Amino acid sequence: MHLFKKEFILKLLLLALLYSIIPLSETLLILHLGGIFGNYLVLAVAATTGLIGLLVAYGEVEVIIKLIKTKLKEGIYPGKEFISLAGVLTGGLLLLTPGFITDSLGFLLFFPFFRNLVGRIITSRMENSLKDIYEYLKLYELE
Repeated sequence: MHLFKKEFILKLLLLALLYSIIPLSETLLILHLGGIFGNYLVLAVAATTGLIGLLVAYGEVEVIIKLIKTKLKEGIYPGKEFISLAGVLTGGLLLLTPGFITDSLGFLLFFPFFRNLVGRIITSRMENSLKDIYEYLKLYELE
């Protein structure tokens, strides 16, 4: 059974470790910076960077969706755009998470190299599903 394989359990434990380490490190960083610059300033900067990042991510998603629509009208499979969209959405999710470390990682995903790298990792197991989505969208051309 899939649930009892060593690889699955190891991945699950690593995910749980990341899930606990990242918020702890974010909290420590915010407390440390709050002691240096003041708590209110640090919280304001963290909130502002997250908000600006989400606005940039929204703009990027709009551009990618327009490219997908164009490729759909031309009858071309938008594989690169799906990969890019997965990277940008991941960056937006990281920017939505409060903290400087996740904001930095989220902003890093706006650079095409990192965006495509993360997008490929995410979409590598979804290729058949993405092709099904492409066929569905072709039938119902989005406008």
